Amino acid sequence: MSSGSIAKPRTISMTISIANAKEYTVLPRPAERLPDYAHTKARQTLAEKLEEAFQLSKSAATAISNAVVDPAAVRKSINDTADPTVESIAVPGGMLLGIRTAVWARRVMPDARNPRTLPSRRHPFAVEPGTGAEDSKFRPVPEPRTPAGVGPEIAELAVQIENREHLHWASQQAAGYVLANNNWKESIASQGVMESVYLVAMTYCHDDGVEPVTTLTTVDGSSRVTATHDILGIRSSDVPYDDQDTKFRAHLRRLNEDYERGADKPTLDALRCERIPALILVGFVPYHSGTTGFPTAVKSIVALRHVDPPTPWGDGPENESLADEVLDELRRRSLITDIQHTYYAGSCTKAEARAAHLSDDPAIRASEIVGLMTNPDQRFRTAIRVAVTSQSTRKRIGTKLLNDLATALILRAVAGDPAKADQVRRYLRFAFGKAVHNQVWQSTSRDTETLVNEALAEVRQALANGSVDERGPASLELAVRAAYPLVVSGRLNADRGSANNDQPDRRTPAEVLDAMRQDAQGIHQLGQALRDFAEGRHIRAVSEDGAIKVQADAGEQMVNDIYLRGEFPPAGKARARRPGDSATDRYHNAVSAMATAVSALVKAFDDLRGVDGDDGRALVETKGVDQRACMAWRESLTQIDDELVLWSATHRRANGVNADARRAVEEATSPEDDAVDVTDEWELESDETGSQAAE
Repeated sequence: MSSGSIAKPRTISMTISIANAKEYTVLPRPAERLPDYAHTKARQTLAEKLEEAFQLSKSAATAISNAVVDPAAVRKSINDTADPTVESIAVPGGMLLGIRTAVWARRVMPDARNPRTLPSRRHPFAVEPGTGAEDSKFRPVPEPRTPAGVGPEIAELAVQIENREHLHWASQQAAGYVLANNNWKESIASQGVMESVYLVAMTYCHDDGVEPVTTLTTVDGSSRVTATHDILGIRSSDVPYDDQDTKFRAHLRRLNEDYERGADKPTLDALRCERIPALILVGFVPYHSGTTGFPTAVKSIVALRHVDPPTPWGDGPENESLADEVLDELRRRSLITDIQHTYYAGSCTKAEARAAHLSDDPAIRASEIVGLMTNPDQRFRTAIRVAVTSQSTRKRIGTKLLNDLATALILRAVAGDPAKADQVRRYLRFAFGKAVHNQVWQSTSRDTETLVNEALAEVRQALANGSVDERGPASLELAVRAAYPLVVSGRLNADRGSANNDQPDRRTPAEVLDAMRQDAQGIHQLGQALRDFAEGRHIRAVSEDGAIKVQADAGEQMVNDIYLRGEFPPAGKARARRPGDSATDRYHNAVSAMATAVSALVKAFDDLRGVDGDDGRALVETKGVDQRACMAWRESLTQIDDELVLWSATHRRANGVNADARRAVEEATSPEDDAVDVTDEWELESDETGSQAAE
């Protein structure tokens, strides 16, 4: 097939791996058949044109023409001054000239002096070359300079090396650093190199008398070329010495044959990586009265990209841009309508939302956005993956990024101080935990009362089934909804760090919300947060039955971050002490004291196991503990364990699905019936459970 013919791209399906968090594989760019390596005549003609147009040396012009994928097209672009292939790039001191084209990866090499390695280099003044470790085997490769006999405006560079082994050593050192600290392999294997690398003809002069060799070398893009060579199995330092056209042609032919037969992944990766987009620097025009030379101009253009680059966008603008692209992709695939796109993007007013039969409640809108980003439907996941990878191939599309994208869209409903909004952004992104991403749920239009009642029913059912922490979709939707008012109003915060902070509870907002949805009081509190926020008032605290808590001296009790974390601790931890003296208050305080005592017991047990003897072994393993003490402790723990089983069963009966009906029966029972034994009570529960199952 000729280089100008069009081949049908071929791609492969890639599995999407989903563990505890969603992780999407980047959709690979379709691979296609490679063009043939250009004939010698075409390359010679381009080399002659480069010598004529830019006064390049024969060796530099030949290195460029041998690397270019389509020499004929480049030659024509040089003749046509209006062709955008030849570019002028302003730098301090003059104008660089460059040719934008595709080059063969096997005909260019990364800079063995990659500036990223500068801080880690071992210089001769510190370590005598050859006397230390591998990283000081040779002197560092020196700065490139203008070749002897060449004017400072000519686009060529030369570097002095001791021998070929010196270049190989330097290339290895640079590659090792790059692959450890700036590895693009995964992205490039999937997408190929997408942004042009900057190349210049570099001549390597040897101290051992070997003839100089010239090849195209990166002045920007060394990390990308290093990753490409690693994927292709190329030793970068061999590139200047390899001029075997026949071998290269045979390699391209084998790749194309494998492609036609149905290539495997390594072959498809190679097909994407064999060609690289490049900007080849071929000339420099200094200012009329300037003294800047080509080596300085090259340093300037690299500095503009790395030393003094534009200020990074930061997480906020990056996520805003990605979120917009996700919405665009979902709309392109008809997964959301135009009005939904406008609604989620925050581009419609509340009145316009109501007119379109969409909720004007920002909490419900937030829930819908989270549901959109966590939708398990493969069509939605693919759309999100395509949207994100269209802007970045190195972002990990997991729960963190999905939360960031959802937060970016949710906060478009928040007005006010930008600094306050940025704080809310930092906290809200931690409000949607594993359950939101892993459990089946969906955002609905149910009103708050309906959602609270259904969540309460889920809690009772879970308790009746003996489930410790599994709750249903209604409570999960309620928690997602309530995250908005609690975080936006500042009632629930994320970890504020350790500096000047007395926040001993380092749980994320998602973990606090998940603890709240485990019992009836938490469900009522989530619902109260939605009601109070919708009415524009401070969020009030509620008791187990949903009644507003009233403090003796201060009136209605308001919630804050400390209150929520203390009232809804993690499982097994002590609840904050209650100030009242009612029987219920004393009961809750006694439960908290029990939790604290158990935590102290566990710590004492771990501390005892952690006492090591002189031989490094735990003393308790060699000395043991007094037998009588162990028997007494075991007896106490057994009694406690028996009671805990009964308490757990009682709690399940008191709060399960039939709890309300049972309480009504008990209230209507005469005093004589109060003496019913435990057996009758268990039989009553069995009958109720059986009748419900029959229904």
